[in-house]
Amino acid sequence: MFGFTPQEYFVIEELMKKAKEINITICADNLNTENSDEDSDVFYSNKVTANKIMKIAERNNVKVEETVYLDKAKRFKSKELIHLEENIYSNIYKKYLSEPKDIELFLSMNPYSEIEYVANKIIENVRENGYKYKEIGIITKNIDTYSGLIKAIFSKYDIPVYIDEKKDLSQNILIKYIISLLDVFAKNWSYESVMAYTKTKFINITDEEIYKLENYCKKWGIKYSKWYKEDWKFGENDENLKYLNNIRRKIIIPLISFKEKCYKNMSAKDLSKAIYEFLLDNKIDKMLKEKANSLSKENLDLASEYEVSFNTVIKILDEIVKVFGNEILSFEKYASFLKLSFAENGLRKIACKF
Repeated sequence: MFGFTPQEYFVIEELMKKAKEINITICADNLNTENSDEDSDVFYSNKVTANKIMKIAERNNVKVEETVYLDKAKRFKSKELIHLEENIYSNIYKKYLSEPKDIELFLSMNPYSEIEYVANKIIENVRENGYKYKEIGIITKNIDTYSGLIKAIFSKYDIPVYIDEKKDLSQNILIKYIISLLDVFAKNWSYESVMAYTKTKFINITDEEIYKLENYCKKWGIKYSKWYKEDWKFGENDENLKYLNNIRRKIIIPLISFKEKCYKNMSAKDLSKAIYEFLLDNKIDKMLKEKANSLSKENLDLASEYEVSFNTVIKILDEIVKVFGNEILSFEKYASFLKLSFAENGLRKIACKF
């Protein structure tokens, strides 16, 4: 834990006023900041956080119970790891006198040779020491650097791997679809917002149709009410106009249907419900399942993302309802809260199941 934001401290303070009991766990060797140095004490920021929380309690006349110190390491069975945990950040450390058996250091020239070495050690442990793949874990704080290498090298060694990493939700295809839906109305059917919505691949139109539609819209300045007020009649023969208007209807009919369910001064709860119904009406959940099935043999990462993204988005919509409830939100404000929620969340990706 590295502290809280001002808003989070405010929430903690409000909880103190209402809750019967609050338990807060902090990783530190003690809670004393007077004898701690910010540069050398690895727990310094946590101690500062603890002291801020206790001051909030004092300010609100909330009783602080006696601190419980969990000073016995139960995480490790290895004596070497216990010794390392106790001494790695200590200014006055104790030397481990026995020959290490559970800890090994390897100096590699680059990340590739590092992962090659790890892969060989895994194969050795499985074949010679009776380990199962699911009993072996790799821990790194820089998952972005190693994720791609692990997938490629472990695949070469036929090592099944599960990678517990988060993908930025804002780049997810379903997220882009929902944000672009709201942007159409927040930006009053601007050319850019409608085209962004059109290119999300959830509408039954081809790339060629999008290309022709885009050229026509640029040529004749299609924006705002020109999208939905009446059929287009600008500068094309009847056959081309019929073709372009059919594409236009595929885009605007679902959008108009969604807008008709929305009203001025709509609450966060009702807008969330309208978005949910829009997704179901347009069979987005089924499309995602079909995309996941078609990709399951080619791109397991992307297939996994499609598989879980719908439920993840529904959970986020539920969270917005819980937080804002009947508060009135515009399309623009709701979209900004969605983007913030998506930035705070992530989709887990599975590289390979055991």
